[in-house]
Parts: sequence; C-alpha cells; structure tokens
Amino acid sequence: MGPKTILCIHDRNGFVSVFRSYFEERGYQVLAASTGMEGLRLLKRTNVDAVVLDYEAREMSGAAALQVIKGVSPQTQVLILSGAKSKISPDVRHAATAILVKVFSAPELMRNVERILKKELPENFCNYLA
Repeated sequence: MGPKTILCIHDRNGFVSVFRSYFEERGYQVLAASTGMEGLRLLKRTNVDAVVLDYEAREMSGAAALQVIKGVSPQTQVLILSGAKSKISPDVRHAATAILVKVFSAPELMRNVERILKKELPENFCNYLA
C-alpha cells in the first residue's frame, strides 16, 4: 500500500503551498485544486484518502462539493474549513468527517488532517474540531 493521498481544495495559493510542503515532507501525496470543479475532476481520476475543502471555494459551494465528493467516493474523509459555524447546514455537518473553524494555526490544521487520515476521531464525535 502506497502513501495516503490528500486532495486540498482551496483558492489561496499560499495556503496550498504550505499545506503541500508539510504533508509531502511527511510522506503523503498531495493533490491541489483552486476550485471545487477542479477538485472534483481530480477526485474522479484519483483514489483519494482525504479531502481538505474550503467551504467558500470558488465555482461551487462547499455544500455542493461535499455532496458530489460523497457521491463519488463515500468512504473519503472530508475536513471542511469554514469561517463560521453558522454557515454550515445540519446536512453538511452530518456528511463531513470534521469541520475546522477559522482562524486556526498551521500545526492545528496539520494535526487534525492527520487525525482524520488515521480515523482517530471517536464515533460519536461532534465534528467541530477545537
């Protein structure tokens, strides 16, 4: 079994660059997309273990992207990044593996991505990460 693959869907190149460097240095394969549509094209062509999804991604809402991701690959772990809890609908909270509310530190993001990849979250976990 090869390295785990993470798809990062985020429209800020600086964020993606730091994310990619951190995880590639730790042996993960990282795919990046600047829009939801681009991310979905990558997901359909590649076996992905986890998706880090900016809820305010361009071209399509995070809710729409999550619905397609789960339709294409139901077992894929999805960590949503959001600016506010109030923007997240109950359906999205149920479908996402976890939701990390901005502002967070880089180490906090990285620790939580590694947690969902290792499936270390409790089964009855309230999916907002602290």
